[in-house]
Amino acid sequence: MTEKTESAAAVTEESLVATCEGIARDYLAHRGYEVRTGDGWSCDCEDAPIVATDGDETVLIAVISAYEEGSARMPELNVGAAEFVIMRRACLLYLADHDDVDAIRHDVISIVVAGERQARLRHLIGAWHWADREE
Repeated sequence: MTEKTESAAAVTEESLVATCEGIARDYLAHRGYEVRTGDGWSCDCEDAPIVATDGDETVLIAVISAYEEGSARMPELNVGAAEFVIMRRACLLYLADHDDVDAIRHDVISIVVAGERQARLRHLIGAWHWADREE
């Protein structure tokens, strides 16, 4: 039996994003997050393709996708000042639209797909965080 593998040229951006978002949803569910159904949440500054609940926190999750056939490298989690500002704004806009949310954070999941059924994932928890409670 031979296995068919997709070449980098055959992987479209759209299919890569859909695959990585599916991997991220499965990973989060396995970790105990309640992943909300639907297409995530969007505002003027960012799309958060996944919205989930982790305990009592609402979590907006950005997914970074890459395809590198045969690669062994770990996904990068480069979150700079500009990305931090965008995540903060997205969380605050989400809070403005959802008055039932008491705590929110923004996570980043980076995935490198290296071939058929081969991927590496890194999860940055709490790239930005806000809670309306006394610690």
